Amino acid sequence: MNKIGIIKSKLLKKLTESYGSNNKSEMKNILKSVVENKEFKEMYLFYEEIENKYIDDKETAQLFVEGIINVLKQQMDDLSTFCTSLNKMINVESFNENEIYNSLDILAENDSLSNIEKKVKAKKKLVEHLTTKKSVKNIVEGGTYTANENLLHAVLVNNFNILYENTLSQQDKEELKNILILNGEELVTKTSELKEAILTKVQNILSESKDVDLGVKLESVRTEVTTMEPSKYNYYRLTQLKNGLD
Repeated sequence: MNKIGIIKSKLLKKLTESYGSNNKSEMKNILKSVVENKEFKEMYLFYEEIENKYIDDKETAQLFVEGIINVLKQQMDDLSTFCTSLNKMINVESFNENEIYNSLDILAENDSLSNIEKKVKAKKKLVEHLTTKKSVKNIVEGGTYTANENLLHAVLVNNFNILYENTLSQQDKEELKNILILNGEELVTKTSELKEAILTKVQNILSESKDVDLGVKLESVRTEVTTMEPSKYNYYRLTQLKNGLD
């Protein structure tokens, strides 16, 4: 299947497996292909954005969904050949499907009498998703992590070789590997524990310090930590923040 959402899900699984087995050459080849195709990267990031997007009224959400349909169709037509090639490169059979991706993929299909009902249901699903505030219970389904993978997002946006080879120490690489293999329940639990530890540390420093500037910075940290949703990228950011406070 050469649909964007399916390939995106396969891509995440393949890169996670390659990272876990330390197969850097495979990762580089895949990432090089993805990063160099601006149209695919744009679609990848758009799918990411939709997962966490919230629109506070139904009418605006419906107009938004109607507005993206023609763009999705055009982009899919333009990316058809690339997606076929990338799908062969990834070569993943089993993967966790994402309902939001599936709905976007359906809207990207050319119209026909046979897919009218599917498209109506996809539109309704997306409107429902967009008008629902995102929370932890939306992030975990059946113990499987289904929210956007911002860690992979960060890798795609930046240069992977620089990120991996020059920025991360061996300890960081091992820590990142352990984060990548967390399942949904583990991620939510560990994020909660880490946030609690950081907030306790911040409170202790605030109570002991009389530095006004430091107090302002720590209050900012506390606000940011409190509002962070569980994601693998956010968990990585929290570990770095905690290390900085220790």
